Amino acid sequence: MELAYSAGKPVVKREEAFIVGCYENGRFDGVISELLEKEGITRDTLKAFGFKGKSGDVAAVSGTKGHLFIFTGLGKKSDLNRETVRKAIGSAVKEAKSKKAKKIAAVMFDFGKKNGNFASAFAEGLFLSAYSFEKYKSEKKEVEKITVYGEKELEKDFDYGRILAEAANFTRDIVNEPGNVVTPETLAEIAKDLASDYGFKCKVFKEKDLEKKNMIGILTVGKGSKNPPRFIHLIYKPENPVKKVVLVGKGVTFDSGGLNIKPEQFMKKMKMDKAGACAVLGIMRAIGELKPNVEVHALIPTVENMPDGKAYRPDDILVYKNGKSVEIHSTDAEGRLILADALIYGSDLNPDIMVDMATLTGACVVALGHYTSGLFTADDRFAQTLLSLSHESGEKMWRLPLDEDLEEEIKGTQSDIQNVGKSRYGGAITAALFLKNFVGENVKTWAHIDIAGPAFVEKDWKYYGYGATGQPVRTLAELIRNLK
Repeated sequence: MELAYSAGKPVVKREEAFIVGCYENGRFDGVISELLEKEGITRDTLKAFGFKGKSGDVAAVSGTKGHLFIFTGLGKKSDLNRETVRKAIGSAVKEAKSKKAKKIAAVMFDFGKKNGNFASAFAEGLFLSAYSFEKYKSEKKEVEKITVYGEKELEKDFDYGRILAEAANFTRDIVNEPGNVVTPETLAEIAKDLASDYGFKCKVFKEKDLEKKNMIGILTVGKGSKNPPRFIHLIYKPENPVKKVVLVGKGVTFDSGGLNIKPEQFMKKMKMDKAGACAVLGIMRAIGELKPNVEVHALIPTVENMPDGKAYRPDDILVYKNGKSVEIHSTDAEGRLILADALIYGSDLNPDIMVDMATLTGACVVALGHYTSGLFTADDRFAQTLLSLSHESGEKMWRLPLDEDLEEEIKGTQSDIQNVGKSRYGGAITAALFLKNFVGENVKTWAHIDIAGPAFVEKDWKYYGYGATGQPVRTLAELIRNLK
C-alpha cells in the first residue's frame, strides 16, 4: 500500500475518496471550508443525509464536481480520545471501501492542541481499517494508495502510529494464511527474513536441537504431523540496554486437537492458533523500526497438532527440563505444553520481564467474550501498566486472578501436574497456573496474555474486518518503547 504524507494544501482528485472529520455541531474552517464550498457542500447538505457529526456518524456525499467526500463524526471535541480517533477514521475508510475506492485521501483531524498521540491514533485507525487479506481472491478490492494531509510537526507522531499499525497488519497477514501455507518451517523462514531485514540474530532449533535441549513438549506435540516442529529465538540487542525482555508466542500452525480431535465446528479457523507467535513476530518488526534501548528476545515454539500413528496420547507422561512431570489428559490442550519449554528457556535468559501470549483457552472467551484478552500476572504494578497501555491502544485486556486455590485442579495423580483441570470451571485460570510451573523464580516479572477471543474476529469490529486483528502487537510494542 502506497503512502503519501503532505504538509501542503489538500487537493481533491476524482479517483480518490476524500475523508473529512467533523465535530458535533462544528463548523468547517479554513482550507476545508474552501474545498467544500467549491463542491457545493454545506452543513445543511450533511443534515439532509442525517449526519450531525456525532461519534459513529458517517456520510458519503458527492460534490457538484463529481468528487466523493466521506464525512465521519468525531463527537464532542471535549470527549475526543485516541480510540474515538481510530474509530472515526476507521469508519470513514470502511465507507470508502464500500464505495469501491482504491485510493483514499484524508485530512488530519483538527486535534486542537496538536496532540501527537492523536496523530498516532489517526495513523493506526487509518492503516488498520484499510487492511484486507485478498491474496487468494481473483478480484481484489484492496486499498492501493493513501494520501494524508497534515501539519509537518505531526508527521513524526503519525509515522509512529503507522509503524505500530503496519506491524499489526504484518501479524494479521501471517495469521490469516491457512495451514497448508504456513507451517512451523514457514514461521522459521519469516523469522529469518526479519532478522535479515533488521539486523537481529536468529536461531532456529530443529528436531535434533530440540532433543539436545530436552524440549519435550514441542517434540511430543509435533510428532503427530508430517510438518516437523521448530523453536525460534530472535534477538535484538542494543549497545547499552536498560532492560531485558523475553516475549513468548504460541505457534500452533493448525490445531486439529490431536487424538482428542476437535468437533467440526471448533476445528474451523484453527489456522489462528498461531496468533501468539505471529504477534511476537509483529512486535519484533515494530522493534526493528523503532530501535528502543531494550534488549528483546522473541521465543516461538511452533508445531502442527495432528492425529497420527506417532501422535501423543491421553495418559502419556512428560518430564520437562526443570523436572516437572505432566500427565496428558487432553491432546487438545497442547499450547501450554509447548509454551512450557519456551518459558523454561526464557527463564534461563534471566529477563527483567517475560510476557507470553497465546490463543490458549476457550474458557477465556466464555469469561470475557470475543473482544477482550485475559491478563494474568502476580505483579500488581505491571498489571496496571499493561491495562493502562491496552486502554490507550484499544486492545482491550482484563485482569484475571492467578488463584492459588485452583492449583488442586491441575494436581496430577501419577505426575506432578496434569495439562487440564479436573473440572470445566476456571479453565483460563488453571491454564495460567499450569504455565506458572515453568517460570523460573529468577524472573522478576511474568505475565500471561490469553488472546483467544480478540486474536481473530468473525465480523466487522471497530476498525477491523473479518479475520486476524494483530492483537496485542501495539500494546506490547508501546510497553517496550516506554521502558526505562
